[in-house]
Amino acid sequence: MNEIPSQLQCAYCIRNTGHGGECTSKKSIYDVSGCLIFKADEKGCIWNKDFGIRIKMYQDFPLLNTWCDYWQLNDVDTEIRVTRIYGLKWDIKTGELMVQCNCDYYINEFHEDYKEPKQKPNLTIVK
Repeated sequence: MNEIPSQLQCAYCIRNTGHGGECTSKKSIYDVSGCLIFKADEKGCIWNKDFGIRIKMYQDFPLLNTWCDYWQLNDVDTEIRVTRIYGLKWDIKTGELMVQCNCDYYINEFHEDYKEPKQKPNLTIVK
């Protein structure tokens, strides 16, 4: 894993409140040397985005506000949490249900294998 800048250590820390940890200190934002108790989360940090997810017929859709790990974002395995559903649309040509929703997802820009996506995020299900 590449070196994470001290300004971003809270977002990538496993102890961060967004990751279920106990750390509430924002000292590392102001300290150039970084946090003494920083422990990097392999999954990365949590981002939030609106997606259009294609669901095939008879395929499971995750429950709201629960993490599920059978997704890929730009061909990288990730966990997502659907927080809000805006609408549903049936695609007649492909026979898929298009779910417009807001999702939290993990991304790790400081991993050795991370590649910058060339297009908009493409969220797909893998089972």
